This record gives sequence, C-alpha cells and structure tokens, in this order.
Amino acid sequence: MDFCLYKFVSCLVENDLCIRVIFCLSATPAREPKAAASCTKPRERERGAGGSGSVLFGRGLQRRFYNALPVTPTSTESFEHEQALTDEENERSLEERLDSHPDDRRSLRALMDLKVKAGKFRDAIAALDRLIELDPGENDLPLLKGHLLSYCGDAESAKQEFENILSEDPLLVEAYHGLVMAQREVDGELDGILKRIESALESCKTLKRKDDVRDFRLLIAQVKVIEDNYEEALKIYQELVREEPRDFRPYLCQGIIYTLLKKKDEAEKQFEKYRRLVPRDHPYSRYFDDNMIAMKVFSQAEENKRKESLKI
Repeated sequence: MDFCLYKFVSCLVENDLCIRVIFCLSATPAREPKAAASCTKPRERERGAGGSGSVLFGRGLQRRFYNALPVTPTSTESFEHEQALTDEENERSLEERLDSHPDDRRSLRALMDLKVKAGKFRDAIAALDRLIELDPGENDLPLLKGHLLSYCGDAESAKQEFENILSEDPLLVEAYHGLVMAQREVDGELDGILKRIESALESCKTLKRKDDVRDFRLLIAQVKVIEDNYEEALKIYQELVREEPRDFRPYLCQGIIYTLLKKKDEAEKQFEKYRRLVPRDHPYSRYFDDNMIAMKVFSQAEENKRKESLKI
C-alpha cells in the first residue's frame, strides 16, 4: 500500500490517539489462536511456533475490545447510513427480545456488541452488568467492563474495577494494562503502579511464566512512553525483538515512537517489519488497513479540492 503507515500514525499523534493505540497493543496477542475459545470459557494461552504472546482476551472479548478502538474521523464518517439504520433496528429487536427474555445471554452479548460499535458505552455496560450477574465466574467480563468504563470517561470507576480484579489475581497483566490507562486519566501518577508491575514481573520470572514475563515487559515499555522516556522504551522493545524476532508488536511500537520523534525513515523501517509479520486476519492488521484506506480516500479528496481551488 503506497499510503504509508507513518502518515496514518502521524494523524493519530495529531489527534492525541497514539498513546491509546499503543496501550491497546499491550492487550494484544502476537498471534490469534486458530481455534479461539468463546469468551464464555476461561482464558486460555496460546503457545507454540509463531505464537510468542499470550492470548490476553477470549476471542469474543478481543473482538469487542477492537470495536472500541479509537478510529480516525475519516473512517467514522465512512460508515454508511443504511448500515447505521440496520444496527439501530437490530438494537430495537434485541431490546424487545430481552424485555420478555431478560436472561438470554446470546441476546445480551449481541446487544452489548452493537452498543459498543455505536459508542453507547453506558448502555453496553448495562448489558454487561446483567451478563456478569448471570455468569459471575467468567473472568473476561469484568475486564471488559473496566475498559468500557475507561472509554466512557469514568476513570475512577474503571480503576476500582481493575483493582478488584487484581485483588483476585495479582499477576493478571491485562488488569494492570487497564489500571495504567485508568490511573493516567485520574492523576497521571504512575510510579506506584510501575513498582507493582515490576514486582509482578519478578514473580512471573520465579514461576517461569514466560508469556506473562514478555507481556509485562511490553507494558513497562509502554509506561515509559507515557512518561516521554522514549529512549528507555526503545531499549526494552529492542531487547524483545532480539529475544523473539517474529513478534510484530515491538516493531509497531517502535514505529510509533519514531513517529512521535519525527524520524520518518526509522519509523517506516519498523512499520515495514510489522507489516511482514502481522497475520493477515489479526485485528490490528484489519484496524490499520481499514483506517489507512479511509485516510487515503480522504487525502485524495482533499488534494482534489486543493487543485480545484487553484483553478478558480
């Protein structure tokens, strides 16, 4: 694709979305499982050739998480009106179904997906709360609730949700990921959380939980990005690349950092490595590809307008 990833990420930087994207990446496995479990099942891990990261979310939760990713204004505007009407009709149909069948888990999940897609996070949380009541032992659901609370601007409640999760599982990297994002919105003071992350990392080393060790190191690097300590973050990413060169995540993170530093050539080198390694059907591949296509169309339209204005 001739419309470079550097230009797309630069747009994210201009719109203050780059940190959100980099943290979404820390909640992302290096490979999606070929036969991922439904999010009604306990969290499972993927190990083996080509898969260096843990499956951080069940497939259903991961899909919802990516639906909630920030998108550029151009891609938001590209949604067709007819599709929006269809989604609204589906919402009404599901709500009518749930009026008479309030314990219908499938309808609750489908309604939650539609609410997230439409950016109606409070409504999505209401459906999610009902699912948590019906399935209190399903670990993925509180994680999703924490992220949705964060997206709708309730950082204090999101922080408490992640703290509750960590009280049950103090080595759960996904919960630390959410906690960092929530704390950043509360007061930006991350020193205490960073110490807890480093302690959890050491515990995972002792327990020989190699996947979690790698994911905690990714998270530490991303905290360094928030603190504008790009040099230290790059050092961690480069170490991760040496240890597992097939993991696309450190390349993408380095590309984002070099974009922040306005080092276009270095950024594009890292993005090229990322493009070669990211699986075609991985959510991040689809996310960047969809947004880049939208931005390319938008940029061409803007260029055409500019040329027309010069003729007048």
